[in-house]
Amino acid sequence: MIGRGDCLRDVSLYFHIPFCSKKCPYCHFFVLPNDDKLKEPFLASLLKEWEMRTGQLLNRRIVSIYFGGGTPTKLNPSHYFLLLDAIRTSGIEIASDCEITLEANPEDVSFERMQEFASLGINRVSLGVQSLTEGELFLLGRSHTTHRSLSAIQEVYQAGIHNISIDLMFELPHQTLTSWLKSLHALADLPLTHLSLYNLTFEPQTVFYKKQKELLPQLPPDEERLKMLEVAVETFGALGLKRYEISAFAKPGMHSRHNTGYWTGREFLGFGPSAFSYWEGSRFSNVAHFSKYLDAIGQSRFPIDFEEKLDPMRSQKELLAIALRLVDGVDLKAFRERYGAFSSSLEQSLERIVKKGWLYRDEGNLKLTGSGQLFYDTVASEII
Repeated sequence: MIGRGDCLRDVSLYFHIPFCSKKCPYCHFFVLPNDDKLKEPFLASLLKEWEMRTGQLLNRRIVSIYFGGGTPTKLNPSHYFLLLDAIRTSGIEIASDCEITLEANPEDVSFERMQEFASLGINRVSLGVQSLTEGELFLLGRSHTTHRSLSAIQEVYQAGIHNISIDLMFELPHQTLTSWLKSLHALADLPLTHLSLYNLTFEPQTVFYKKQKELLPQLPPDEERLKMLEVAVETFGALGLKRYEISAFAKPGMHSRHNTGYWTGREFLGFGPSAFSYWEGSRFSNVAHFSKYLDAIGQSRFPIDFEEKLDPMRSQKELLAIALRLVDGVDLKAFRERYGAFSSSLEQSLERIVKKGWLYRDEGNLKLTGSGQLFYDTVASEII
């Protein structure tokens, strides 16, 4: 719906679709086996959870909807028709240019299937490519090949969805600058509007975490990792993908509206098991357990297992640290107007970080330097 005026606050929606054919060894997200018997009760609960939340959205405008996972393409287009129809008929305002993203794995993509998703109004696809070399795909436990990834990108575009993002990973065991350049060179002439770049991290409760002692010595040396990042930024820039956030690159006007909301403090509601929300100064998450999620929804209870209300000062510090991920930095005047004046201790922390060469002030903006981007986690911890 459009037309209630500009007084509405923008919000985003996130739906966690947990089904996967298998769990990748580096993945720490909540996932379930791709069992068709689980999908109908899951969808029914997801629709009911949406109904339970609609009252909170009456004075909001939805500007982005994101279907993440897991592997969202393990649900059929008919499932998404029901979800999107429930949102569109709820009476909640939806921006005319609402960004609707579907995560997908290359092996699940076909021209015909993407046409169906496009017909539902899905206008952005994020493909979990991860690598464009066969050995690295095998190491990462991926089920697709390089050829399938390249074909999937073209099929999404030909189906009418022209806002296409891919994920790439670097700093992998046994990865070399030569193999990384092979992945980068394969990007030429692809119809991409966005790219997310991630370095491998060893998250608890993953196979890779349990094999750290074996894998850590196989990582590229520090100097080569830095070179990998430098050539990636250079290659993406030559393709018209400009860095706008530490891990995100986009063509002009094609920033991820949904993810930018996370970095700028936009409210969002998460649906499905393990989904996080940030709402009216509180953050909370749904239980990461399928039957407990279904049981709570079945009893008309919100399936929350964690909730935290941040005090204004801590919230201000966290929002500042997150906003600094953006290459354009933080407009200090606008930030203070929205979240209040900085405490003397925060000002002192920022001054220390500036003196270390990780932050600089530029015409009223506070930005990370190049080295600050490399040491972002340290910068964030010093602010918070």
